[in-house]
Amino acid sequence: MEIINFNFKSIFGMDLEDVDDILENKDKYIRRFTIPKNDGTERNITAPIGKLKYLQKAIYYNILKKYKHHDAAHGFARNRGISTNAIPHIGAASLGKIDIKKFFDSISTDHLKNCLFGNKNVCRYCKNYERMMHGKCNPSIYKNKMKKFDFGCEEIKAVFIPDYCKQTGYQSLFLRVIEACIYKGCTAQGFPTSPMIANIVLRGLDKAVTEHCDKESVTYTRYADDLTFSSKTMNSKQLSDYTKLKTYRLLWAFKFFPKREKTRYRNGKSTRLKTCGVVVNVKSNLEKSLVHKFRAKVHNAICKTPELTNKKKIRQLKGWASYLMSINKDKGMKYMTMLTKFEHEKFPKVAT
Repeated sequence: MEIINFNFKSIFGMDLEDVDDILENKDKYIRRFTIPKNDGTERNITAPIGKLKYLQKAIYYNILKKYKHHDAAHGFARNRGISTNAIPHIGAASLGKIDIKKFFDSISTDHLKNCLFGNKNVCRYCKNYERMMHGKCNPSIYKNKMKKFDFGCEEIKAVFIPDYCKQTGYQSLFLRVIEACIYKGCTAQGFPTSPMIANIVLRGLDKAVTEHCDKESVTYTRYADDLTFSSKTMNSKQLSDYTKLKTYRLLWAFKFFPKREKTRYRNGKSTRLKTCGVVVNVKSNLEKSLVHKFRAKVHNAICKTPELTNKKKIRQLKGWASYLMSINKDKGMKYMTMLTKFEHEKFPKVAT
């Protein structure tokens, strides 16, 4: 029997017994709350606390960060964001958007079992799967690009064959990683591991959609669950005909569902083209109405009711100014400078 001895403590930051205890009592380390959404509904957040949060961060830094996202992905990726997601679509003649329904709730244990090995069709879909179940076939060793780990056939069997670890005594790394990152059968919105897992799981989808779009010079990007398509030559109907049904089918193939009511295709000549709130008709910019609302909030905080403005309010406004800077540097810097000056005047630092 091939056994790979992982140094679990260096990966998880704690002894294996402590990891197993956390996973067996996961509900003790979960906090649930809601936050309001822009449409008036509430978003359910499932946040880890204490030891589970520490374990997930260790998994994030020691395992998940080693995986590479597809170039089309701009959400949850280093040095990328809403602004970089918008740039490839600037000056488009038409633009389309497709949202993924119940994004994190759709990423299941099965997704992780397939994608963490880097091969969607590993073992379980192999013609020799039944032979492997009976010990008559050993899958070839998968050496992934992480370089830090070599996953042999025992690790693959542990993940795909029920009760394999119980029967053989094998200590699986990935079964624990999956259990730590999944809550009630899916990734949870609020787990620090969920965004990175989403990019790992959707790498195959991004690749397939990009290859289809490249055939007709259509630009494709994805920010979390927002898929954006644009073309400099097609009108909105042509773009829709070329991308919508194909993308729907690919989503279904990867066990996701499109949010049909949010699918939109528009022409640049007749309307404002936006992706993730950023206007891209001529250059990337925020809608004027949003900038005006922000300007009013800054004016109220600094000029109208400065006595009611606390540090928390200033932090919130500076966060929005930072977001504005990522899209329109000059405007964002203007408000950031105003807020910083006001903060220093109202809450001067006391010399020690």
